[in-house]
Amino acid sequence: MKIVKVIGCILLLFIIGCVIYWRLPYSPEKEKFHKAMQKRTDGTKAVQEVCSREEIEQLPEPVKKYCEYIGLENFPKYQVVNAVFNDTDFVFDTKSGKVINMDYDLWLFDGDFYRSAYCGSSMYGIPFEGIDYATEDKQGGMKGILAKKIQIFDVHDKQGYKAGLISWLAESATINPSVLLSPYVTYEQLDDTHVKATVSYNGVSGFGTFTFNEEGAITEFYSPERQVEEIDGEKMELGWKCIYEEYQERNGIKIATKIKSTKIFPDGKELVYFAAEDYTVRYIK
Repeated sequence: MKIVKVIGCILLLFIIGCVIYWRLPYSPEKEKFHKAMQKRTDGTKAVQEVCSREEIEQLPEPVKKYCEYIGLENFPKYQVVNAVFNDTDFVFDTKSGKVINMDYDLWLFDGDFYRSAYCGSSMYGIPFEGIDYATEDKQGGMKGILAKKIQIFDVHDKQGYKAGLISWLAESATINPSVLLSPYVTYEQLDDTHVKATVSYNGVSGFGTFTFNEEGAITEFYSPERQVEEIDGEKMELGWKCIYEEYQERNGIKIATKIKSTKIFPDGKELVYFAAEDYTVRYIK
C-alpha cells in the first residue's frame, strides 16, 4: 500500500512538474529558432538602396499602380523582415476541421531567398510548436514538436521548397513589397486587374496570379501549384489563395492588415485555414 502511495505521489509530482514546465514561456525549440534567425540576420548584408521611380516604371501597369497606392517609391530595400501574427486561427487538421489558436513568427529574407516561421500553440493544454523551414538542397517543409520535447513529425520535400518560394512572394507583396522589384520575380500582365508573377531561385520556380482592385490594391494572390495534399490516399494539387484586406499605413508604407490563406479543393470547396489580423512588422536590415 505504501509503495502504491509513493508511486502515486511521484506521478503527481511528475505531472505537476510537466504542467509548470509547459506553462513557462521558455522553449528549447523556440530558442533554437531565434538563434538561427539571428545568425542568418547577422550574415545578411544590408543594402543601402531604396525603391526608385525608374524601377517601378518598368513594372506592368497594375503592379505599378499598386506600388503607387502603397507608396513604394523611396521605401528602403530591406533584406530581413520579421512579422509576428498573434492569436491567429489555424486549421490544424483539414479532415477534422480542428482549429487551434497560435502565435506565428515569420521571417522573410531577400537577396538570397529564405523563409522560415515558428508557430506556438497548445492542444488540450499541451504545448505544440511548428517550424516552417527550407534547406540549401531544395527541401522545404514543417516539423512539429509536442510538449516542448517530442518531435511528432518532420515532413519535407522539393514541393515544400516550391511552396516556400510562392509563400515568400505572396507574403512579401504586402509585408516587404520591395521584393516586387526583385530579380527573382518576373511578370506577365493578363489584363487590367490580373498579373501573373513567377518567382525563380536555386533552379526552382513557382507562379501565381495577383488580382488588383480599382484603387490599385492587391486583393488576392492565387496559385494552382503551391498546395499538395494527400486525399483518399492520393496526392493532389490544390488551389491556394491569399486574401489581403484593410490596408493601413505602417512604417511609412501601406500594408494589408488582414491576411487569409485558403485551400481550394478539386470539388471547388474552399477552406480558410489561416486568418490573421493586425500583425506587427519589424524591418531589421
